[in-house]
Amino acid sequence: MDRDERVKAQLAEWTNIMVQNCHNGALTGDPQKPIPISQVFTVPGPRAGALELHAGIRSGTLMRLLSQNDCATLRQFVPWHFRGDPACFMSGRYVRVEAGWPDSLAEKDIKLRDLGKNPKGGGRWIAGKNEIGQTIALGLNDNSPHFLICGTTGSGKSYAMRSAVGQLCKDKDNSIVLIDGKWGEGLGPLFNVRGLVGPLAKDIETAKRALSWCVSEMRHRYENLNGKGPLIVVIDELQELTTQDADFAEFLRRLTTQGRGAKVHCILGTQHPVKAMFGDVSTTKMNIPGRLALKVLDAKASEVAIGSSQPRADHLLGTGDSYCVVPGAVHRAQLAYIPENDLADLPHSEPILDEWPEFDGECLGTLQESTSGFDELETVVSLMCAHYGKGRPFLKNVLAETGRDKPGSSRASRLLAWGKDVNTLLHQYHHRLSLTD
Repeated sequence: MDRDERVKAQLAEWTNIMVQNCHNGALTGDPQKPIPISQVFTVPGPRAGALELHAGIRSGTLMRLLSQNDCATLRQFVPWHFRGDPACFMSGRYVRVEAGWPDSLAEKDIKLRDLGKNPKGGGRWIAGKNEIGQTIALGLNDNSPHFLICGTTGSGKSYAMRSAVGQLCKDKDNSIVLIDGKWGEGLGPLFNVRGLVGPLAKDIETAKRALSWCVSEMRHRYENLNGKGPLIVVIDELQELTTQDADFAEFLRRLTTQGRGAKVHCILGTQHPVKAMFGDVSTTKMNIPGRLALKVLDAKASEVAIGSSQPRADHLLGTGDSYCVVPGAVHRAQLAYIPENDLADLPHSEPILDEWPEFDGECLGTLQESTSGFDELETVVSLMCAHYGKGRPFLKNVLAETGRDKPGSSRASRLLAWGKDVNTLLHQYHHRLSLTD
């Protein structure tokens, strides 16, 4: 029996176990209180098997029973010796349960060349294989102008970043800036790929000069509207840089809040995703909707990596097992990588600049901006919605009534989140003033 047949058999057995125990009241402990399952989808992922269970109005009860006490009940129902920790969370209308495959069924080693050539243009790259065996591609675009790639040691983060850059450098329209907060440990093998603007920045002073150049270039693009191709800023070990230097954190904030319109995109990597690495303001984090989350160490790190509390990246199995998060979709995927020997086959050239120009402190104040990254009308509407407790549909309708297109759900969500953050601060300061007046 080949792998596909064994996986199919295991998922069929798991389906029968779950449906039977829901229908006979075993989960509730009362035969008079069954949880009827009307529909089940099986998901034969490369690293984990999953079921999506439709329980209608009893979905909340089902999820609570299966996820309580560290999924203690769910663990009893998995018919194979699973790896790692099982998971249970809502996926749309369905209760989704996941359990890692044993090594004999896991697909851990997926090379990029086995999935095909990289997508042509559009800032896209092949990420890996999704749960139904399809090749999944990610891209830098208006919906996901920037990406955060998180993963602890052994998760595959460095390979994921090298794979992305290795594919993006094949597009002659792309210009690339490489910054590595661990002295080139992660991005070092890419030091001479095609499209580099300047040399790989491996220390905080060189990194600050490189990022200063990027902000100046962004300003130049807005002032001249010259139609240049994408500028892709790739930073590994982000936390080593933003926590050392406030200017670096401010440069990064400007790129993430203002870069989209100038075709300036960021791909940011970190082993230790914490809120502090985004600096003192939340706008940097809010303007990075694309996430590639590999295994992290705990639930707090997972929330930063994913951008929400579910799914849990600390339950992933390492070695390329990941969640790919883009506005409106989450995919569990096994990432593809470029083997060390294949890196020599990438297109190579010398960087345009021999060295990065001296740090330009003036560019911190030269580009007029809205600190939220949104225009004036969006800012006013988001604050109004936060103050009156209105939701996303109301915000989108108000903006549409002004004659402009409705914002997408992702941008509307970020508008609401920003408005709530500012509204909270305003209340805090009002409270402080009232105590001292």
